[in-house]
Amino acid sequence: MSTPDNTVQVTSLPHLAQVLPYLIGHYPDDSIALHAPGPNFHDGPTMTCPLPEDTAEWRATAENAARQFVGYAHDRGHDPAQGVIIYLCREPRPGQSPEEAAALLAPIGTWLTNEFAWHRATVLLTIGLVADRWWAYECDIDGCCEGEPLPSPEDPTSVIAQMTRLGRAPGPRTRDIVKEFRATTDPDFLKDLHTAADHFNTRCATNAGADATLALTLDQIDAAMGQFQGGATALSRALTTLLIVGLQDDAAVEAGMAHAEDDDLPHARRLWAYLARHCAAPFRQEAVPILTLFAFVAWRQGDLIAARLALREAITTDPDYELATGIHLGTIEGEDPRELLASAREGSVHLATYLQHAVQVASEYRPTDTNPARYREALDVATANHVPQDLAEDRKILARHGTVDIIDGALSDFRNGGPQLMDEIAARIILGLQDRETRDAALSTGEESGLPYERQLWGYLARRCVPPHTDKAPPLLTLLGWVAWRQDDTVTAAHAFADALDIDPGYDLARFLLDGIRTECDPAALLAAFRDAAAQFAASRADLDTL
Repeated sequence: MSTPDNTVQVTSLPHLAQVLPYLIGHYPDDSIALHAPGPNFHDGPTMTCPLPEDTAEWRATAENAARQFVGYAHDRGHDPAQGVIIYLCREPRPGQSPEEAAALLAPIGTWLTNEFAWHRATVLLTIGLVADRWWAYECDIDGCCEGEPLPSPEDPTSVIAQMTRLGRAPGPRTRDIVKEFRATTDPDFLKDLHTAADHFNTRCATNAGADATLALTLDQIDAAMGQFQGGATALSRALTTLLIVGLQDDAAVEAGMAHAEDDDLPHARRLWAYLARHCAAPFRQEAVPILTLFAFVAWRQGDLIAARLALREAITTDPDYELATGIHLGTIEGEDPRELLASAREGSVHLATYLQHAVQVASEYRPTDTNPARYREALDVATANHVPQDLAEDRKILARHGTVDIIDGALSDFRNGGPQLMDEIAARIILGLQDRETRDAALSTGEESGLPYERQLWGYLARRCVPPHTDKAPPLLTLLGWVAWRQDDTVTAAHAFADALDIDPGYDLARFLLDGIRTECDPAALLAAFRDAAAQFAASRADLDTL
């Protein structure tokens, strides 16, 4: 085994057993390691594959590893028919002797050898490494090559001694590397994380909510990076939970990747590792994007081993997470991570521009964070007293006209400069507009001078549809969208219609109007039809005299 300016002698089976951590850069606990020696022994392809804890899965794991390695070797211009060395590494479990652990590994070598033979690859040696001892499974002499201790560093011919003279240390063990990002359990934190996840899902129920939440997550990433750049090693519990759930958005992950400039790398690595350590079961899925960010930073630092181990954990948890599999392939193919960084930076700039506009648009009607408990209580009371299904048809007609009368009064208040309604009045309008005929009667058909006040009213009421009353927002969003369209503000209109459909995919009027915008329909024709309907509704008021 040689490097450009020195040579390490690997001349015996003990040396061959001892060279593994130098060969692949770390000691792979509980793994299959495969190496096809090149002209200088060390410069051939290598691959590691973790062994599942369940021994029933070992055969399938081994056969799949052999197939992958053959393809990998060929892709790098190496013919595995020239020889492959198999390393089988596993530490004894509690109550298990090294001999028992080594015997458990032996069939893996047979499965690998048979699979390699099927693919015209030749196995040179199969070496077991257990508890700092080695086994050579091809040796059939009783007592020979069984459980021998690895050479002592005091032996001047040992690989360790040779490497030490050259100033090289053995690679760390897998279990020590993964401590940096592997989760530890904190029951109290997991309760807070569960609550944060519920709130996140509620906030993201609509496009407007998702955009606002994403914008907040980007600010939180910047804030956390600033703290770690300043020397912090931990975040508040609230910020930690918000970041973990916020990073479930792919756009937030791309923004996180943009924090991988040279000066950011050590701080970003500590931040992502810190967050990953907080994603214990049942939140292992939430760790996947964070482990991917950690791996990207490690890749940028040239630490391929830590990057691949983090990616292995991410991909094992979610094999369909494309960013992790893409980065993993990039580390194997020798791609330049700076190209991915440039793409992430560009995407982050576009995202910031989009969010600034989208959040500004949605602020007109997105449920408010001000006084939510008060609005919720008013809607709770109104909902409890709202029983339109129990009304006879004549009473429903009275209720519809009553709601429209209240709306007219509210619009008068808005025109007079008092854009405030009593909570009970606002809640009654919101509940009344759940009736689609009432909503149709409230569609804007008046003169353009009244549009600003109508738009103000519908946005004001939509902002009061706080959870768990978000499902009451579609009529308000549809009415607001129609007014905005009449004002030639198709951007706001399209956002409002889309958010109504996010809440209720079957809300037909919102879909009809959104399709009208997308097909560049002339709203004048719709306005004429709505005015005819409004006239018929107004004429029905005469029928009230007979009730």
